[in-house]
Amino acid sequence: MATAVEDTSVLEEELTCPVCLDLYRDPRLLPCGHNFCLPCLRRLKSRSERGRLRCPECRQSHRCSVPWQKNFKLANIADSLRKRNRAEQRPDCRRQSPTHRAEGVRCDYCPPEAANTSKGSTAVKTCLKCEVSMCPEHLQPHLELPAFREHPLVEPLHDMKKRKCVEHDEMFRYYCLDEGSFLCNACTIEGGHSGHSIKTLKNAMRDMRVGCIIHKSDRKIQRVERNMQDQDEVQRQNRVHTHTLFCSMNSIYSQTRLEAFLTSMCQSVRDHEAEHNFSIEQNLTRITEDRSRLGDVHAGIEQLLREHDPFQFIKEYNVSAKRFHRLLKKPLCLPHSAPMDMDTLGSSMEDKMEEFVTDIRQQIISLIDALCEFVDLISTHAETTATHAETTATHAETTATHAETTATHADTTATHAETHADTTATNADIFVMSSQTPFCITVKTVILTDLI
Repeated sequence: MATAVEDTSVLEEELTCPVCLDLYRDPRLLPCGHNFCLPCLRRLKSRSERGRLRCPECRQSHRCSVPWQKNFKLANIADSLRKRNRAEQRPDCRRQSPTHRAEGVRCDYCPPEAANTSKGSTAVKTCLKCEVSMCPEHLQPHLELPAFREHPLVEPLHDMKKRKCVEHDEMFRYYCLDEGSFLCNACTIEGGHSGHSIKTLKNAMRDMRVGCIIHKSDRKIQRVERNMQDQDEVQRQNRVHTHTLFCSMNSIYSQTRLEAFLTSMCQSVRDHEAEHNFSIEQNLTRITEDRSRLGDVHAGIEQLLREHDPFQFIKEYNVSAKRFHRLLKKPLCLPHSAPMDMDTLGSSMEDKMEEFVTDIRQQIISLIDALCEFVDLISTHAETTATHAETTATHAETTATHAETTATHADTTATHAETHADTTATNADIFVMSSQTPFCITVKTVILTDLI
């Protein structure tokens, strides 16, 4: 469908007279090879000097006495296309009439009192050749009668003076690319535009459409969307890391019930996330501003491309093109990726963990010191018991010597004394050996090693 419309547009451009900007009507061929409508050539001939006619296309001079040969094939093709356009134009006028009725352009043929009636006199088309606006009823002759077939019809116009040359009182039909000004037929022949790049309004609009910058805005909008997605992905990963840390700490909490310590760790994670999310929110704000600005540019360009009136299109293009270029040249926000610095967060959590472990270690060391004091008391008691055992053994030996007079009694007493002394000495040695072992150091080493 789009290809068919494009082909029709190209065909219509090839069948358009460069002078009247309408489909060829009785086209005639000049010796230079360019075709023009017979009425257009007659008007140019009436303004020519010294009996010579200058071709509006190539500016080559020809004698007016040379007969102009009719291009029958071109005439037949133009007539066929004109009939098809007229058939398609009739329903379009009726369908578009409510929209233009709201614009308030009145029919020039209807009497003033018709504006207050239910029928109304709102124009649906303006004839650039007759320079009148017409309602659907008065438009019928232009659509049906052959005499009006070459009259160009456009959307209703409020003020046609803007489309007319002030100097020559003719409708603008050309556009000077060098000076950016509209020209009439007389301006192209008599004006000071010799050597300038001049195009018909339709061709100028076609070239401007091709050069429109909407593709640039599309690329920048895609870049903004990618930036937005990147920031969303970074924020999502931050949330995943935060959730993972919370799950791990909740698992530790369920095992150790160290509420105060884990609350402090969770707060550190929240503060770290908030610090990075603040940067992301700033990036998203600037990216949103870029997307809004480019969206406005894109909408403005699309609105400009929907304009089919060459005059209005060029006028709006000259007003908006510089602003669009300026807005598109404005640099986009290039956000730096702001993922959570897990190394920094891990280092901070390790510091808190070391502080927590240090506190626990101090508490355990205090407990071990208290235990060592208790062990020292036991060692002192063992040494006292050993001294008492040695005294008892000495006393037993004295008793054994004294009891030699009575062998049986002495032997029994000596044996008993020696046995008692050996037992007591053995117990004393055990306590002394225990007191000499570095118990506190051993216990501290074992416990702290397990803790670490």
